[in-house]
Amino acid sequence: MLSNYAKFLLLLLLTACFSFAYAQKEKKYMAQVRLNGKCGFIDVSGNEVVPLVYDDAGLWNNNLVPVNIGKYIPKSYPVVEMSTAQSKNVNVEVVDNSEKAGKWGFCNAAGKLVIPVQFTNVSFFNEGMAGVEVNDKWGFINTSGKMVVEAVYDTVGYFSQGLAVVAKNGSYGYVNLKGEEVIKLQYLGAEAFEKGLAKVFEKYDSKNGDKKSIGRLINLQGKIVTDAKYDIESNFTNGLASFSFAEANAEDSFTYGLITTTGQVVAPPTYKEISAFSNGLALVMVYKIHEFYNEYVPHYGYIDAKGKEVVKPTLAKGVDFSYGMAPVARFDSKDDGQSEYALINTKGEHLLDFNWSSLDILDSKHLLASSIKNPYEKVIIDTKGKQILALGDNGFASLGNGLFFVKNVDYEPTAFIGLDKKPLIDLSKNKKTRFISYQHGLLRFGDLDGDYSEVSAIKLGLMDLKGTVVVKPKYNEIFDFEATDNSL
Repeated sequence: MLSNYAKFLLLLLLTACFSFAYAQKEKKYMAQVRLNGKCGFIDVSGNEVVPLVYDDAGLWNNNLVPVNIGKYIPKSYPVVEMSTAQSKNVNVEVVDNSEKAGKWGFCNAAGKLVIPVQFTNVSFFNEGMAGVEVNDKWGFINTSGKMVVEAVYDTVGYFSQGLAVVAKNGSYGYVNLKGEEVIKLQYLGAEAFEKGLAKVFEKYDSKNGDKKSIGRLINLQGKIVTDAKYDIESNFTNGLASFSFAEANAEDSFTYGLITTTGQVVAPPTYKEISAFSNGLALVMVYKIHEFYNEYVPHYGYIDAKGKEVVKPTLAKGVDFSYGMAPVARFDSKDDGQSEYALINTKGEHLLDFNWSSLDILDSKHLLASSIKNPYEKVIIDTKGKQILALGDNGFASLGNGLFFVKNVDYEPTAFIGLDKKPLIDLSKNKKTRFISYQHGLLRFGDLDGDYSEVSAIKLGLMDLKGTVVVKPKYNEIFDFEATDNSL
């Protein structure tokens, strides 16, 4: 039996372990700020964690951020994905505008420069590794700054699932975390691994000469898992990819279908476009004869992950689903330039009929709309079409993360829309406040109560939803908050 003292010590130990585990999971968020040409970072409490002594900064990850001294402007950042122009054998011009006067290093989330500024160029950290440029060649360092992969490559990507793209002399392959070339440099282009698969570009000479390369999918062992007769276009995250036939006649050229990552064709190549899946559906487009004007125009619809056309491609307009809804427009014979919109759910059922000249989803409860009867009058409605607010001559803008605001002709805020927790800001005392964005319970704002000859002279600060100023307006720029560890 444990004594009371032993039980007390055990309780303290468990509490400490729990607190440490929670602290390990808790994410920190930083926003880059700029003032008089220098940049640093603040946390969500407004504290300047990384001092404003740097000339530039990159993206946070693994609790490290690239920082620059010397205003170095690289000729190009590491790019490992083959561009659309390259895949179609079109020359791409790269302009060299480098000014090699500066160097890059890394700061940690406590604001300490832990890897000195010494590199010509760098990428962000991921999986404990970051690309660095030394003497015009790229390699990788770990979070201690040790060179793990020697700088011998022309370009590199980032580590994902233990592998990273590297390239020499136009040939692409992959290295592991030890720097070993585990998938040899043999491709015309390559992308990062995701869910065990990566898209690579192989050399290919089509019979009609319209293709010089095709996309293939490989697994983590470097084995190609898709047939050479399929040209992979996009690798989706749900076990599907869009594809076309490597050899296709002129009529079927650049039409796309769906294939599983095991090689099973889900939908044949009949679509000119297939978007990424959202809420279980993908927007698709085909060219068909317009029933009223006798000419080929885009027609939109939606397919599910089994290739079933939940909504046939008969629509004049469509967008990706959001909150289980999507505004769609139909064709009509009026030829008046005015679209007729409806709102559908993921079953293709109408939540709102074609009575609207515009529909934009704001969040799960609000839409910005105008009716066909009054196309020039903007209103806020709910998902059943009930009017919540008429805007009249006022404007409307998104602040991000579910918060919107109404503004008058002088850009002064008059009302907030969205969020379950309504802002308690006294707008009558903030008529000269320009709200810019909302994030982590904080509004980025500019104080317009002054004589500013230039927009750049306006200083920015942060305010909470109660109207308390967390950071007084003093910065030239405040960027979005980023998680300091947001591994891909």
